[in-house]
Amino acid sequence: MNDSIEFLREHGTTVVFFAVLAEQMGLPIPCTPWLLAAGALARSGRPSLAAVIALAALAAALGHLSWYLAGRRWGYGVLRVLCRLSIEPDSCVQRTQGTFDRFGAGALVAAPFIPGLTSIAPPLAGLSRVPLWRYLSLDALGNLLWASTFVGLGYGFGDQVTWALRGAFMYGSSILGVAVAGLSLWLLLKLAQRERVRRKLHVDRIRPAQLKELLGNANPPLVLDLRHRRELVEDPHTLPGALHVSPSELPRRHGEIPRNRDLVLFCS
Repeated sequence: MNDSIEFLREHGTTVVFFAVLAEQMGLPIPCTPWLLAAGALARSGRPSLAAVIALAALAAALGHLSWYLAGRRWGYGVLRVLCRLSIEPDSCVQRTQGTFDRFGAGALVAAPFIPGLTSIAPPLAGLSRVPLWRYLSLDALGNLLWASTFVGLGYGFGDQVTWALRGAFMYGSSILGVAVAGLSLWLLLKLAQRERVRRKLHVDRIRPAQLKELLGNANPPLVLDLRHRRELVEDPHTLPGALHVSPSELPRRHGEIPRNRDLVLFCS
């Protein structure tokens, strides 16, 4: 146990760096416990408090930068891949885009503190063409605040965190078993929640061939293109006769949608 704690004293900054980098790259490896532990051990001077904060912020910045560049390169395709993990993937892209529209690039400062947004905000900034210098400055500020907060909590509650750390090393296998069981239960609950929401929000889907046939009828349905305007910049093509209305425009443009025709919603 003492050897393990001594290892963290000697290599805590390295452990924190790679734990943060792995989590911010999207791997399911929580880094918060390592930030707290490194902060607690920094009370004795090893590892250095400033070094832990700096390396944690740097690792987060590198992870975020990869997603930012991916967003600039592949646009909404990256966002759709990330949204596949959400409860309702069909609406995830629109919801996250709406969040970024409301708060703008400033959302990058708060993103590290908000589960889910921390992985969505960088590619959103990339596909929104936020200038690199502005992205880097806002992301750096958010990362420094985030790292300072959790490392500082570990430093401030050092005795309690050290006690928990010693217990974790002493009863590591038991704690690991409980953690695995808890994670499995959490995944099952998420899957059940997703299935419940999917059934509640079930939407009849139509195939392209069916839609083509309907559009040729005497009373064709109205195709409502609900893509965000930024998506149209990336892919300006739409269906013949479609009415484009961004979700944010629906409250003021709903009168343009006829009530006497069937609707076909086009989201992506």
